[in-house]
Amino acid sequence: MRLSPRFLIGLVLVLVACVVAALVLTRNKDAKPGNGGNTAADQVTVNCVGGSEKSELMADAQVKSILHDKYGVTVTFNAQGSYDQVQLSTDDLKSRKVDCLWPSSASAQGVFEAQHKGAFPAYRAETVLQSPEVIYAGPAGTAALTKAGIVQQRGSLYYIVDMKKLLLDYILAHKTWDSIGATDLHGPMSVSSTDPARSNSGFTLTQLELNIIATADVFQAPSREQAGKALPTIRALYDAQGLQAASSDSGFRQWLTQGAEFHAPLYAGYENQLIQQVVQLGTGSKDVLKSVNVLYPDPTIYSDHPILALDAAAGRFIDAMKDPDVQKLAWTKYGFRSSVQIGLNDVKDFPDLKLAEQIRTTTPPNAEVTLALLACVKDAKECH
Repeated sequence: MRLSPRFLIGLVLVLVACVVAALVLTRNKDAKPGNGGNTAADQVTVNCVGGSEKSELMADAQVKSILHDKYGVTVTFNAQGSYDQVQLSTDDLKSRKVDCLWPSSASAQGVFEAQHKGAFPAYRAETVLQSPEVIYAGPAGTAALTKAGIVQQRGSLYYIVDMKKLLLDYILAHKTWDSIGATDLHGPMSVSSTDPARSNSGFTLTQLELNIIATADVFQAPSREQAGKALPTIRALYDAQGLQAASSDSGFRQWLTQGAEFHAPLYAGYENQLIQQVVQLGTGSKDVLKSVNVLYPDPTIYSDHPILALDAAAGRFIDAMKDPDVQKLAWTKYGFRSSVQIGLNDVKDFPDLKLAEQIRTTTPPNAEVTLALLACVKDAKECH
């Protein structure tokens, strides 16, 4: 029986289709579910240096699982201050095989880019999380500031602090807590923070203070000339603080455990720090909720958390961190606001906390002014 050429061609096509289908099925079987087809050979390990406030987020088992199983990314996370990490030399970063930096500030990103132009051909940066700078206060401090007209409560929802009035009319005027009738609070009025020379939460407060002191309009970042005139005052504020914690995470915990209400009535930090603490304590958070209020500076500065990818592997990490499930975990467990998922940050998720949906913000200084400010807090001789 002679087979027709048309039949033979059809048979060959069927056989080819079967082989292709078998290969596809075999590949899908070997690939892990939900990882976009990333086999073990496609897995990458990313060595990332980032701010301490993100340590627990990056140690979270659910987050690690999503990054690994869905995107083929495993992250080795090492904490370091934002401005210390972005000022590491190119040679140091390469010798340590650092794939990405994760500072807590767009200003820190600007410093890195100004000092490492063209050093990393695959460089890419994107902000994936945010957290506004806030002032933490106890009930007595909040009540005294409210009576003095420095703090206002918007409805029954959240507190606003007039940062310009607090800084210019009270702190720089050397007013005491007694002068505004604060109950059981004594000494000069001030806002404590982590060491701005080493930690971004403290440095963000210093940037906000610089904007207020150096310009007539707090919504306008100062020029280098304007900043130079204000730096001696900034240094005086820095010196008055005394010993300060080196990292955002440890600094906030110290403030809470050392008697926040009386040890340092006002403390600058990230909004997410209290949210994370309350979530972790669960039903045991009642004492914290009674002793701490969140005051939003008007205006404040948002601390962006940009991932600075130095190579393609870290670029995959950026994409993985934008995953909706990762973003949701970052908000509901650690209090980081999303910068990529619209509508994700619902303050009603934390009914026991008085949080603001939105708050007015000002622009942080550019890289040149930021470096001058950083040099000033590190060395008084640079304050000019």
